[in-house]
Amino acid sequence: MSFALPKPKSVTDEEVVLSREDWERIVAVFAEPPAEGDLDEDEDDIAAVSAARAEDAAFAARIEAERGVAVEVTVPIQVIEAKLNGAHPLRAWRDYRRWTQLYLSFKSEVGRDLIAQIETRRKNGSVETLDRIARALGVPIEALLEDQSN
Repeated sequence: MSFALPKPKSVTDEEVVLSREDWERIVAVFAEPPAEGDLDEDEDDIAAVSAARAEDAAFAARIEAERGVAVEVTVPIQVIEAKLNGAHPLRAWRDYRRWTQLYLSFKSEVGRDLIAQIETRRKNGSVETLDRIARALGVPIEALLEDQSN
């Protein structure tokens, strides 16, 4: 279904005012029964989401079997926002867990100073170090790597 939103007459924090004609057009569009192909498209979308969830579950099970501990395989919006705002992935996940550097140091057995240096991008951290931190945070090690394509 393709639909262009009308331009409001006025907008405030509390309300949006539309012309009667625009309002009735919106009501008419959403009152229409779905077009012939729309339901097929919905079924395809549902199947794609189900397949992605099954793939995520299989990935989580594989990582859990390898590590012996459950890991988070989805990325919370708070982590995504922090990364988009320039935070290092390690910092984004640590803040999401509401952990201090000292607590993460205790949980991961990685020095607090090294954690700070990774978060401020002064050091990258070895694979072993990032693996210890990832295990402590309960995320795949890939979640702590920065995208180097930029």
